[in-house]
Amino acid sequence: PPPNPPLPPSLTPASTTTTLTNSKNTHKRSAAGKQWVDPNLAQFPANDNRLFIGNLAKDIKQEALLELFQAKYPSTVMATIVHEKHNFKSKGYGFVSLMDPMEAARAVRQMNDVFLGSRPIKVKRSDWKERDLGVVKKGLRQKKQKRGRR
Repeated sequence: PPPNPPLPPSLTPASTTTTLTNSKNTHKRSAAGKQWVDPNLAQFPANDNRLFIGNLAKDIKQEALLELFQAKYPSTVMATIVHEKHNFKSKGYGFVSLMDPMEAARAVRQMNDVFLGSRPIKVKRSDWKERDLGVVKKGLRQKKQKRGRR
């Protein structure tokens, strides 16, 4: 059989272990009643303006996504496409990180429904921060306090 394809940089064992052992870069997540540590979030710059990019064709590469946004928005620093763990096929969505909030807002308006490859991409603000465990717990505390005031 052919050799296994190389792991993407975000999934190599060395980068995963460093991220998990460095508590500063560890991100605890919570969604659908489950909690987990997400090592991939440590790759993104701090205080970035992250955009969710959906409806990506399966053959689109990260470089093409990055080039598309860097051509119009100079503050674009990173793009990533999410892949399945067992076969590394694209899941059809990804994220783009911009440092300038005004450029990020403009990108949401201007890049939505722009064709990349064979499909029009869907662009919206990412909600990754709302899934951070600290934010989720804070929201739950605030809901309890509101109920207690009634």
